Amino acid sequence: KKFANPSDIIKLVFDGVLILFQGPLASVQSCKINMAKTEISWFEPSFKPQALQMMSNPNFLNQLVEFGNTGKDCMNDETIEFLSVYMELEQFNPAVAKNASTAAE
Repeated sequence: KKFANPSDIIKLVFDGVLILFQGPLASVQSCKINMAKTEISWFEPSFKPQALQMMSNPNFLNQLVEFGNTGKDCMNDETIEFLSVYMELEQFNPAVAKNASTAAE
């Protein structure tokens, strides 16, 4: 499925995937995002162009599956630290993502 301009929660999910794959992130710039009908002071997600480029890789889905099988067991402390900022957001959860997109289910 193509995400031309997904909701902010979906953009943050892709930020998390970029972090897990140690991909490039956008420069930090403050912005407001909306998740679960709540405005949050945050930083600009790395969806365009970083996540779009990652998704255009023909092996992207295979890489996700492989990460789920073995990569998740190899995360270092720095990766977990980067992800913890997202995990601490109350609205960053599967129910909110599912509500934004059935593809995120």
